[in-house]
Amino acid sequence: MERDVYDGERTEGYALALTDEWVAMHVLADGVHLDGVVLMRLRDISSVRDAHSDYLDRALASLGAPRAVFDCPSDVTTRELVLIAAALHPLSALALGDEGEEQLMIGRLLKAGKRRAHHRFVHPDGTWDDEIDRWKYDQVASIHIGGRYIDALAVFGDPCPDDATST
Repeated sequence: MERDVYDGERTEGYALALTDEWVAMHVLADGVHLDGVVLMRLRDISSVRDAHSDYLDRALASLGAPRAVFDCPSDVTTRELVLIAAALHPLSALALGDEGEEQLMIGRLLKAGKRRAHHRFVHPDGTWDDEIDRWKYDQVASIHIGGRYIDALAVFGDPCPDDATST
């Protein structure tokens, strides 16, 4: 899938679910490695191709790599998808679409309000930001669930300061 709105960014993978406004994909990284799941807004997708699917199916089957399963109702809201993603992985990764760029904000979902998500950002070195960010749901261009990079931050990063205060 290509998204021209983000300079022709291409995401390769297997479509898992399609809703009225979103598509869920199990991402292919490094050729034939199944990585995390990404949810993308349909309105941002400019083209879809089916390339090398027979080869990929054979390669993934020989590697014993099962595809993820992702189910949600067709009329799911962005807020509901943010909550589903937070329930599936300890870190929330929300990509905010702004002026032709997509900025991935990885961290912890602290609250899913009616109009905004409250989120604490974790830096690439595994340390946590002091401030809590608030994002409107209509700013969210994609939601990432797991994947090697996000999994590594979850396992090897510092403990979230909000976890210490909630015990």
